[in-house]
Amino acid sequence: MLRNIPSAVLKQLVKLSERREALMSQIQQVDREIVRLESRFGVPAADDRSAPVTISSKSGGRAGKKSGRRTKRGALREAIVGALRAAGKRGSTIKQLSEKLRVPSANLYVWFNSTGRKVRGLKKIGPATYRLSV
Repeated sequence: MLRNIPSAVLKQLVKLSERREALMSQIQQVDREIVRLESRFGVPAADDRSAPVTISSKSGGRAGKKSGRRTKRGALREAIVGALRAAGKRGSTIKQLSEKLRVPSANLYVWFNSTGRKVRGLKKIGPATYRLSV
């Protein structure tokens, strides 16, 4: 992909990228100053304000830090099985489980299609609806 791009164009892209990063840092400084002045004079923050601007690291890593919080192995399985046990015969939908367990529904769809197949007594009783029959 990058083999066909002349070195002069690559140099130009690097310069533009560096310029963009410098401008984004200036915008962040202005945003911080605005927030500082608003909080100083008691101006409530506007709800329609866009998300804060962030600059990604040069190494290509993630811009934000992870919380460092990890759950123990098998914790999601225990939570899902417990919730399905509590739901009883009527079972529970993935949406209900997502809200109850505070887990993205996409994670639950993947879990049920992979790990969930190996759980004894787990039955699919409808579209995105599961029951534990033990």
